[in-house]
Amino acid sequence: MTMFGSQWLDNPSRGYDIDQSIRFNDGDSPYLTRTPGSGATDNRKFTVSMWLKRTTLTVDHVLFSTPTGNGRTQTYFDDSDKLNFGFYDGADNRSLVTNMQFRDTAAWYHVVWAFDIDNATAASRLRLYVNGSEADGTRNNPNTGVDSLWMNNGDVNDIGRQNPSTNAYFDGYMAEIHSIDGQALNGTSFGKTNNDGVWIPKKYSGAYGTNGFFIDGRDSSDLGDDESGNGNDFASSGLAANDQGSDSPTNNWCIMNSLSYDSTQITLSDGNLTLAWNTPNGDGGTTALSTFDISQHGKSYWEFSAANSSVNYSVGICTNTSVWRKPRTQSAFAELRYGVQDASTASMQVTSGDGSEDDTGVLATTGSEVGMMAFDPASGKLWVGQDGTFFNSGDPAGGSNEQGTLTGTNNTGIYVNVRDFSSAEVGAVTFNFGQSGFAHTPPTGFTALNSANLPDPATADPSAYFQTTLYEGDGSTQSIDQAGNSTFSPNFVWIKNRDATDAHALFDTVRGATEVLSSNSTAAEATNDDTLTAFESDGFAIGDDVIVNTNAESYVAWQWAEGATPGLDIIAYTGNGSNRTIAHNLGVKPGMFIVKARDRDDANWGVYHSAVGATKSLFLQSREAAFDSDEYFNDTEPTASVFTLGVNAQGNTDTKTYIAYVFAPVEGFSKFGSYIGNGNAYGPMVNLGFQPEFLLLKSTGDNKWIMKDTKRSPFNASSLSLVANNSDAELTGDSLIDINSNGFKLRTTGSGVNSNGVAYVYMAFAEHPFKTANAR
Repeated sequence: MTMFGSQWLDNPSRGYDIDQSIRFNDGDSPYLTRTPGSGATDNRKFTVSMWLKRTTLTVDHVLFSTPTGNGRTQTYFDDSDKLNFGFYDGADNRSLVTNMQFRDTAAWYHVVWAFDIDNATAASRLRLYVNGSEADGTRNNPNTGVDSLWMNNGDVNDIGRQNPSTNAYFDGYMAEIHSIDGQALNGTSFGKTNNDGVWIPKKYSGAYGTNGFFIDGRDSSDLGDDESGNGNDFASSGLAANDQGSDSPTNNWCIMNSLSYDSTQITLSDGNLTLAWNTPNGDGGTTALSTFDISQHGKSYWEFSAANSSVNYSVGICTNTSVWRKPRTQSAFAELRYGVQDASTASMQVTSGDGSEDDTGVLATTGSEVGMMAFDPASGKLWVGQDGTFFNSGDPAGGSNEQGTLTGTNNTGIYVNVRDFSSAEVGAVTFNFGQSGFAHTPPTGFTALNSANLPDPATADPSAYFQTTLYEGDGSTQSIDQAGNSTFSPNFVWIKNRDATDAHALFDTVRGATEVLSSNSTAAEATNDDTLTAFESDGFAIGDDVIVNTNAESYVAWQWAEGATPGLDIIAYTGNGSNRTIAHNLGVKPGMFIVKARDRDDANWGVYHSAVGATKSLFLQSREAAFDSDEYFNDTEPTASVFTLGVNAQGNTDTKTYIAYVFAPVEGFSKFGSYIGNGNAYGPMVNLGFQPEFLLLKSTGDNKWIMKDTKRSPFNASSLSLVANNSDAELTGDSLIDINSNGFKLRTTGSGVNSNGVAYVYMAFAEHPFKTANAR
């Protein structure tokens, strides 16, 4: 079998390697169990730390349970995906329930919970830490009068289930499980922030206490073996040797995405590697997509098998992550798939809209056989094979005799997909992206789908080029310092008062400090010496104008650096009244640009977006739908060196002065794409290839420009919004979305972001690249 190492081996100073995890499949009723002795070091203090990757949502899933009589200590996810930690003994139920909802299934969380019943501060008796930061929520704090806790006091300890009840089994992956008897610790004992601002594991070097333990699953024949030196081993049930895999916090692997499938038609299991369709939907097309965008991965290889000799399935690759329900009815959906309809028939189908189908005559993969796929995103070529041989003399290493070709775009990406081939039969397929070792050697140059094999991002630390900064007004003058992992001198600063109906205030280094434009207005540029007064090395300075600095009011500032690396060029020009081009210095085609007249009050903010195209314009100050006219961009797409303007007030009136903000996509840092709403609270999942910090969203129809960021909404669901086209104060509970390690998920039926069948465009900037991001 072929195994793959950790992304951290080349730089041990960044953290230490975690080689494996334990997979818990709730259908197998899996758990680890042990009954500790009664001689605890201190049963009034303890800490548990673990890394985990969720696979099933919206059901109760227990991480740790210690039952006794009428009471228990328990940490679990409830059916709203919030984490609960506390103890329960009938009349005296004491717990902390997070505000945060844990709904990211593409990467790993680090969770620490600590108990200290004798702490003089009530809120410090139950504490939870997620990815190094303390999490709060709804509390019912325990009293110091509690005599004991059941964690280390002679009662059963169960990992992965609630006992004595035989339900709420955990579904997902666990790694690096520490239990500390007699100490209440925080996350820094088990993790640290690396040079790129990412929370990573570190080796625990402290004491475990009498009943403490350390389980890392390194021995596949004894997954509950205690490595602390205490010999506090756990017995296992419902776990087997193949439940040890190399998916880990330091090398995250591709699985099928719980956020990109139709749960009414498909059941995911075995760590989201097996997919079964148990109730065919009547006309075929039910699909599920991978967590990885394989167009960003380089040459990749994976294997699959048909469970229980299933037929009626297809495995392949597809574009457009936001479409997953019956995709063959969607004209935006394109796929290349190898499908088995019966025990002797296979075909290759290229689908765009209704698509077309060609029989290949290749052997079906229906039982114990192992199917193989290899994909080269540079050429779009896909090879399909079985049991060590690629069909039709395919040679992935040599780049010849491919089964088919599919190329994506910057807006869509490409994903591994599986779906029922028709509605005739039920079936199931199991994937292996390499986390358990391949049955066959991948072709030369092709690698498994894991984070170690993702290319290093050009911007490993996005805070060096973009930051969201929150600050409080003082009604005087002050410097606003950046609070990110890195600092930079911003070239473009966009400020909004969160508490009042003040105008948006946009500044840049080309026009100069104190020169104000407002995204919610067509007004000309105004000089205001009490606004942004200087661009500083790590932020900016402000005066006392209300739009930037009212006393005791809260503000947000989004800051960008200019340059080809972050993909921003700020250009001042004078209109000439004729169709023309304007040069930019980005070296790639822009994904979006915004132009505004500086010296006239009646000119729109013209917005080109690659997903809308150059035949139409959006207006930043307006809800208006995309407007079709060649006057704006002369129906000409921008290039790697220029963008084109027609003749109109918003972008090119003779002798008038203009400013243009030109943005180009940078892999792992920024993206300018689109998605189709479904009008469902379980909305589209939009895969960006990074964890976004900032989002600007707009319907191509009549609706507002929604602004989201992770500093104002630091946990999911993201509930705070500002609107670029009006001066309103911050909205609470508006346009709910989840911001995840690999993109964002719509969590509302609201028309602002998710009307059924409506196209939306977005502008997104990263907090962390997906290669290094933790689950959020």
